[in-house]
Amino acid sequence: MADSEPKTSTTDKAVDKVTEAFKDMKSHLPSSSNPDDAIPKSEGGAKPKKEKKPKPPKPAPVTAPTSPALIDLRVGHILRCVPHENADSLYVSTIDMGDTEGAEHTHKDEQTGKIVRTVCSGLRGLVPLEEMQDRKVVVVANLKPASMRGIKSAAMVLAASPKPEEGQDHHSSDRVVELVEPPKQSKAGEPCYFEGWMYGEGKGPEKQLNPKKRVWETIQPGFFTSDDLQVGFQNKGITGMEAGGGVGNGGTGMLVCTSGGYCKVKSLKGAVVR
Repeated sequence: MADSEPKTSTTDKAVDKVTEAFKDMKSHLPSSSNPDDAIPKSEGGAKPKKEKKPKPPKPAPVTAPTSPALIDLRVGHILRCVPHENADSLYVSTIDMGDTEGAEHTHKDEQTGKIVRTVCSGLRGLVPLEEMQDRKVVVVANLKPASMRGIKSAAMVLAASPKPEEGQDHHSSDRVVELVEPPKQSKAGEPCYFEGWMYGEGKGPEKQLNPKKRVWETIQPGFFTSDDLQVGFQNKGITGMEAGGGVGNGGTGMLVCTSGGYCKVKSLKGAVVR
């Protein structure tokens, strides 16, 4: 008797159907094994570029109006002063300006432990050396530091001198110079400001004046001394100036300290202050 054909089980039929379905699905896939090939391509074979979302515009920096409040005027305490070794016209002073430890352009004074700045001033031969010792002055604290004959100067001492006559050199070595003196009760680091142009958010002072904007060169010509020997600022004739000044003073304000009291000179009236 001949052998009968093997019977196909229900399980075998199910396996065959799954196999056929897999083959059919595989035939529709791309021949490459790279999954990126399954991404549709634009004409020329390049992948479509993802659309970049536009970045939100950066907020415009707040620019304080041109005014003397941009200048960081403070009380400084000269601890000591010596002649510059390489410049006949310069002093080198160690000045406490109320800076915090670690502030730029400062160091700790070994003798006093105070945080100080080194400041060069062209006052040698104009102000006696003994008058530059252990005294309070007014300093411009946010000018860009400058190297002066090998020593970096990190501020400027404010002083007054008579207006030069026409054709006269206002840097002449025989001119009279007086230091601007803050009130006696003032302390090192105390802010000084011109009445009508107080410091504050959106007003000043700037951390460091940008030399390219010539803020100091624009504002300084308005500095003067009054008949009362007070230091003041007059905005007359200065382009782009913010209106200000003491009430009823027509754009003029005197230099005061936050603790009260005016900054003065000894005897020069109608002088230039720089």
